[in-house]
Amino acid sequence: VTDRILGLLENPAKDGPWDRRGMIVGHVQSGKTANYTGLICKAADAGYKLIVVIAGIHNNLRNQTQLRIDEGFVGRNSARLLSKKDDRFIGVGRFDQTRRPLTFTNSVRDFNRIIATGVGIPLQNLNEPAIFVIKKNTNTLRNLLEWLKEHSAKRGSKTIDATMLLIDDEADNASINIKHGKDEVSRINGQIRELLQMFERSCYIGYTATPFANIFIDPDSDDEMLGEDLFPRSFIVSLDPPTNYFGAT
Repeated sequence: VTDRILGLLENPAKDGPWDRRGMIVGHVQSGKTANYTGLICKAADAGYKLIVVIAGIHNNLRNQTQLRIDEGFVGRNSARLLSKKDDRFIGVGRFDQTRRPLTFTNSVRDFNRIIATGVGIPLQNLNEPAIFVIKKNTNTLRNLLEWLKEHSAKRGSKTIDATMLLIDDEADNASINIKHGKDEVSRINGQIRELLQMFERSCYIGYTATPFANIFIDPDSDDEMLGEDLFPRSFIVSLDPPTNYFGAT
């Protein structure tokens, strides 16, 4: 399934600006996080340089997602990255330590501009992919946007050349534009769109079990500053529940 979804993304080696928007629909508690963790690994192998996971509106959900990403992609305990002890390798890190993705967030702290600046590497110069797991919160998104503008935008431009994959977990929660005036945009929706606008080459994938609001986004809504809304115009994939799934039925 992750191979199929990867095939629906754009080829990161393709030149010129591009932008794809998709949505993955899965049953409640049926393995959506496992699905996008696998997709992140394959996207990194394909050549995506920056991966942003916007995970839930609460700290505990963000921390939990970071732990899952640490085990399934980073391979190291992000909370102990600065320690020199050998037990910081976890999950996939116990199988292979040749590739080490960079994580700008950890399992106890959300994105922090001072810590991120301390890493000190512009995104264009990364040898390995970088990942951010952030809370769906307007202050966090604003900090990330400002930090990216400051450290990674091309000189004389506001855009970034690195390829980005944006995973929007619970894409129907807080990501939808809930302002109904003609040119009004709610804050988090506007910030996600601004983040996508900042990258010349990006893919957006919303993951949700309740996609009803997302498919009713106006596909023609376009804002000069923020670009298109988050309508999944490129693809929608429905995940089958696993054989051992225990659902409402």
